[in-house]
Amino acid sequence: MPSVAHTLIEGLRREGITHIFGIPGTQNLPLLDVLRDTPDIRFILTRHEQGAAFMAYGYARAGQRPAVVTATEGPGVTNMATPFGAAFRGNVPIIGINGLQEAWLREKDASQEMDQISFFKPITKWAYSISDPEKAQEALRKAFRVALSEPPGPVHLEAPSDIYLQEVEQEAWQPAQYRATTLPSVDAGVLDEIVARLARAERPVILAGGGVLRERSSDALIAFAERHGIPVAPLQFSPDAFPTAHPLALGPLGRNGWESANRAVKQADLVLAVGARMDLFSTTFKHGLIQADATLIHHAASDDPIGTVFPVDVAAVGATPSLLAGLTLRLAERRWAWLDVGAEVAQWEAQRQGLIDAEAEPIQPPFVADVLRRTLPKGGIMVVDAGNAGKHARMHFVSHAPDTYQFIDNWAAVGAGFPTAIGAALARPDVPVLAVQGDMGFMCNIGELETAVREKIKLVAVVFNDQGLGNERAFQNAHYGGRHFAVDYRNPDFGELARVFGAHGETVTRPGDLEAAMQRAFAAEGPAVVDVMIDQDHLAPVLFKA
Repeated sequence: MPSVAHTLIEGLRREGITHIFGIPGTQNLPLLDVLRDTPDIRFILTRHEQGAAFMAYGYARAGQRPAVVTATEGPGVTNMATPFGAAFRGNVPIIGINGLQEAWLREKDASQEMDQISFFKPITKWAYSISDPEKAQEALRKAFRVALSEPPGPVHLEAPSDIYLQEVEQEAWQPAQYRATTLPSVDAGVLDEIVARLARAERPVILAGGGVLRERSSDALIAFAERHGIPVAPLQFSPDAFPTAHPLALGPLGRNGWESANRAVKQADLVLAVGARMDLFSTTFKHGLIQADATLIHHAASDDPIGTVFPVDVAAVGATPSLLAGLTLRLAERRWAWLDVGAEVAQWEAQRQGLIDAEAEPIQPPFVADVLRRTLPKGGIMVVDAGNAGKHARMHFVSHAPDTYQFIDNWAAVGAGFPTAIGAALARPDVPVLAVQGDMGFMCNIGELETAVREKIKLVAVVFNDQGLGNERAFQNAHYGGRHFAVDYRNPDFGELARVFGAHGETVTRPGDLEAAMQRAFAAEGPAVVDVMIDQDHLAPVLFKA
């Protein structure tokens, strides 16, 4: 009979898992031993468990499918806490299949012993310890069922090596036999109420959220907006839900968003939020961008995000395609033309261009962001790390297709950008991937550059290098009278360091050299790093008034 480890790997194969990220350790070695003889699942050995779990995060986001990570007990699993927290807050389905200290060693103060279930409960949808070999396959089925149900999120499974090595009968259940693969439709009465509200609206606007991406509904939303002439502002964490290059796109809403979106949404008398979870960056959690007297129709695939920030006039729960199809049937040929979207965006573009100085030395961050916008091929994926560099990049980014943008939603974990981009590149090897981060963020997980070189993963990492903590410097300017403390340090030459790792690497100190450096980086065969020395005093603002 097969071992528990073997049955779990077979369960992953039936779920279509083709990559597993992680690091071997004493208690998860039985899983790795099975993977050694499973050529259709590629194991990505990383240099840190945090890097492994962020790669799983990026893989799941870019591919819109679950991702699997594994680590051993104790410090192996605690190292994954930050990406699991990010996945929990960002609704990303990561499944950890991890190690646990063997039963005979527990409660004896053994090395690496801890209560891992209590540790994971606040940052997962479900955390479970497999104590009976006969429960292992059932636990895996539930893990996928829970991780993929709305709202999706991470799950932690654990077992010690002696459980993984025991023999059990293989249970060959197919995914459709233990989890739903479709969402319920929006109630017809709710659709009728939405249409009645829309019929009375003069200035409607659509907010597009991450649920549109998860349900692969961007094309349906584009068709709906085009049919009815309604302008669309994607939320800050999902500017690719309604690509901002589209003629009806106002650009992302909120802080570090586009002023065209902020101006237009303030004027709306009806806001239709589709697949939306209202976030702080987009809405400030206060009426202002969304006016208090505007009709708010809030749709999501599950009821948990509805009404958590703003009182709603109509709550719509169910599959996004059912919402859009139902509204299209009921609205007939009704069109609105209350806003010249092109003129609004052109006004913002003029403002944006005014932020860019292509000649200044040291190099100005808005100029770097503009070059990235121009050199990332259309349809390429941009992964933006947290920090001041990310604020510049978000403001200037233009999306041309769905699933081409990632930020560590609602968690803003500095250091996530580079490993997340590696995961995205593995999920979508057909498109260019660009990781944007500051020097602190890049240094946090720089060891994964060796992973990218060894695994021949093609991506470009751009470092906004200001030799310090730019965002904290900006906060100290805004709130502490410019009294800087603990925000400055010295970095190695990241371009030279990349070459030591075996990657393509360049360091840019003059603005006129940046575009050519980016073109060479995208043309490189494997991973590439472009280290851009920027003006540390040119900071994106940390204050925003709606």
